[in-house]
Amino acid sequence: MVDELISENYVLELGQMPSNGVGRRPVQLQFNPSVGSVIGVELAVDFIKVLLLDLSAHVIASHEEAIQDTQNPHEVIRQMSSMMTSVIANAPASPLGVIGAGIGIPGLVDSARGIVLNAPNLGWKNIELCSILEEALQLPVVLDNEANAGAMGEQLFGAGKGVANMVYVSIGTGIGTGIILNNQLIRGQGGIAGEFGHMTIDRNGPKCSCGNHGCLETYASEKAMIEHFQRLTGMRQPFTQIAALAASGDKNANLAIETAANYLGIGIASLVNGLNPALVVIGNRVGPTADRLIETVDNTVRDRSFTEPYSPASIRNSSLGHLACAIGAASLVLHEHFSGPHV
Repeated sequence: MVDELISENYVLELGQMPSNGVGRRPVQLQFNPSVGSVIGVELAVDFIKVLLLDLSAHVIASHEEAIQDTQNPHEVIRQMSSMMTSVIANAPASPLGVIGAGIGIPGLVDSARGIVLNAPNLGWKNIELCSILEEALQLPVVLDNEANAGAMGEQLFGAGKGVANMVYVSIGTGIGTGIILNNQLIRGQGGIAGEFGHMTIDRNGPKCSCGNHGCLETYASEKAMIEHFQRLTGMRQPFTQIAALAASGDKNANLAIETAANYLGIGIASLVNGLNPALVVIGNRVGPTADRLIETVDNTVRDRSFTEPYSPASIRNSSLGHLACAIGAASLVLHEHFSGPHV
């Protein structure tokens, strides 16, 4: 397969890597970025982000819009399709053209059939997203949970590059987790593993969008930080404003973030105990709060993880930031395209 990709000029040989002392020295490979392009999409609760990338995941074009009608799935899909069509129309000419689109979405998905099973924070159930978009765009479309996509993006191109055992924790309106063990994305029996945000912290806690009570995301998500800040000040502010206040030294904003980070650290300590990753990457839109958040999470994990003294996990901020999901979704397209029989 690799020899065929090289002969077709889809993959470039960059030279030999250092020897491990056994056999021939390995050769470093890279997709030829100029032979085609790919679309990566993040569908969030309140916005749609569409990226056009070359085959080395360099961003060629980026377009983001607020979701116009959050209560109407088909209107959101129409808006997303329109954005993708515009990006495709302006893609640079290349031998392969735009080879496909990948979409990351918060919630339970059937990636094999391209169906959104249940996305509580969007209010979506049983939406055949891929077939709708494939008909509209006349391109292959793949779908995955946004945290799985983010995990792939970070491992291939970001903070987790070269790390075989890692967890990506996506903090947004909710909390999602992408788990990679021995270089394999863990999907579980039904393909819906990683719903870490719905781990119960307090059975008598506040009601979550999933219907359960006391889920971690009711204590440690962006939405939770807004709630913590409101309890401290009596004022309801958007997360971006709270992050800005925290950066300027506001005591209540920093306390709201620290409260959420403590809960997040408790949850991540359980992940570290159960999965023994080398790395935990925290990403999505928490970038402006990353320093305070990660310091508190790291300290909490050190205090609470049973396995920590024997096999510590590094806690890092995402290096792809708010692009991790879309870049990861695009990488899923590359995997589908170049591992199939058509190459």
